[in-house]
Amino acid sequence: MTTQIKDPVHGYIELDQPLVDRIVDTRAFQRMRYVRQLSATHLVYPGANHTRFEHSLGVYHLGRTVFENLREEPYFTRNTDAKELDEIQRTLECACLLHDIGHPPFSHLAERFLDTEELYDRLDDRGLVDEFVDAGIGEAPLRESSAHELLGCLIVLREFRKPLWDLGANPYEVCAYMLGYSLVFERGGPWQFGLGAQLLSSPIDVDRLDYITRDNQMTGADVLSFDTHRMVDAYTAHPTEGLALSEKALSVIGNYLEGRIALYMWVTQHHKSVYANVLLRAMLDELDALREAPPVTIDQILDGEIDDSTLMERLRVTASEHSKSTLADLYDRFRAREFPKTCWKHRIAFADRVDADLDAFGEWLVANDERLEETLADELGVPPHEVWIERSYVPEYEPGQLRDIPIAYGGTTRSVGDWGLYGERAFDTPIPFVYVPAGEKKRSTQFLEGLFETETY
Repeated sequence: MTTQIKDPVHGYIELDQPLVDRIVDTRAFQRMRYVRQLSATHLVYPGANHTRFEHSLGVYHLGRTVFENLREEPYFTRNTDAKELDEIQRTLECACLLHDIGHPPFSHLAERFLDTEELYDRLDDRGLVDEFVDAGIGEAPLRESSAHELLGCLIVLREFRKPLWDLGANPYEVCAYMLGYSLVFERGGPWQFGLGAQLLSSPIDVDRLDYITRDNQMTGADVLSFDTHRMVDAYTAHPTEGLALSEKALSVIGNYLEGRIALYMWVTQHHKSVYANVLLRAMLDELDALREAPPVTIDQILDGEIDDSTLMERLRVTASEHSKSTLADLYDRFRAREFPKTCWKHRIAFADRVDADLDAFGEWLVANDERLEETLADELGVPPHEVWIERSYVPEYEPGQLRDIPIAYGGTTRSVGDWGLYGERAFDTPIPFVYVPAGEKKRSTQFLEGLFETETY
């Protein structure tokens, strides 16, 4: 028995009923319906209200489709029985569904309030550290993982341990897949187990493939135009080369590369998107300063199931209780969408308006952002929170990773960069933005240029 869910990106997504009963229709999984994928970007692109919930379903759909396609290739099934492949597929399906379950409210913006040391200790208590060490992987991946990844593993081991066993998936292996590893493979198991982990964490993982396609469609940016089905059909693998795209992808990889860069530049790095998200981040910092407890804690997510709405209500109440505070001012700006002006909107304007080495000037701005904000605010005669120096807040969108996409041809796997499919691009790195009150753009730019020359020459 199966359940079909209609998705605006992939059409009908089909899930085995046990997956629905034991994972999807649970309180922990349903919480993702209320955590937006792009945090505050909906203030710029009104359609960007999609959530971690539908993204997780999309990743499941792509992961399952790719793996089932690979199972049709004789070399992939050679020397591996159907039972082992079923185990990999079920593990992959569960990991795809659960990979984002640890995201706190507002996703990456609130993640820094989660204590990674505490998360590590809790995972150690539940045996995950021992599993990684016993497999020869070591504890480094757990030490280096982000807070939402660690919290996701904790939720898996706390809420889904028995359901996963009932589904035929080892919960520790599911956690390993979520972090990009396979315990079975590292212990000497078939190479296909390692491939399952790569499908969820690699330069061509299905996580990226879904959120890039979904973010483009749901924002309405429409800067990405490529054949997703062709891309999915192009996945291939080899015991020594690992996961790659076959030559079938050559007709679509160019559009994928260009589209991902365009999405990065005009959605993630859009000057108003950057401001909307750092404004929300600043509100959380002010909330943290005004309340006795952090805005987000591990137990609030585990037991309180807090989400975007919960935290936004805390912001509203606290801003009302402290009506003369910086938080109250920032909250009013957020609710009314009162955005300041930026001294430049994109790299072309940056180059046109700044008479200095752009890379050096940009690095100087970012490295000294807090000091320069205070100095510029004093020069303009405005409160410090009316001047902002910021750049993109979503590092995983950085297009540099595109150079590592592997293309398999003629028995060799090489990256798109090595094949010459990824040229030099002036727009593939973020620039800092300087936000100031209306009417102060030119004055602010000239002041910062003069200060830069004084401090660096």
